[in-house]
Amino acid sequence: MTQEQNATQESTTTEATIHPMTRKAADMSLAKKAISPDSHKAVLAGELSLEEARDLGRNAGPEGPAVRADKNDRSRPCLCGCQGTSKTGKFVAGHDMRMVTLAKAYVRGEADLTDEQLAYIHESGKLDRARAQVEKEDQKRQERIAKKAEAQRRKEGESEAKKSDK
Repeated sequence: MTQEQNATQESTTTEATIHPMTRKAADMSLAKKAISPDSHKAVLAGELSLEEARDLGRNAGPEGPAVRADKNDRSRPCLCGCQGTSKTGKFVAGHDMRMVTLAKAYVRGEADLTDEQLAYIHESGKLDRARAQVEKEDQKRQERIAKKAEAQRRKEGESEAKKSDK
C-alpha cells in the first residue's frame, strides 16, 4: 500500500468514526459561527468533542485563540524608508517628496533603492525630475567654480599690476 493510500485510509477511518449526526451538528455550528474552523476540523478528526468546541467559541480553536487580521487595516511601512507606518497609502503624510531626494541621491550614485522604490520613482516621474535637478545643480556648481576662478585670476592680475607699477 502506498503512502497516499495509507494517509487517505487513515483520514477516512478517523472521520468515519464520527457519528453522522455529530458531523451534521458540527457543520451547522460552523455555519452559525458557534465554533471556529479549526475546532470544526478537530471535531471531524475526533480530537475534540463538539461540546468542547462550543465551549471554546468561535474565536478559539484547540491550539488557542484565533489571530484574525483586521480587513480594514491597510497599514504598511512608509515607502521612503523612514520606518513610519502609513495607514492609507504608500507614504506617511508628506513623505512622498522625500522620494525626490532619494532619487537624486540614486542618480548621483550615493544611494541604493529597493525594487519597490525604483518602480515608484519610474512610474511617478520623480526619477526624471531628479535627473533634471541634478543636472541643474551641476551646472550651477560649475558656474560658481568658474566665477571663483575668474575672480582669483583678476585678483592675481591686479596684484601683479600693482607690483609692476612699483
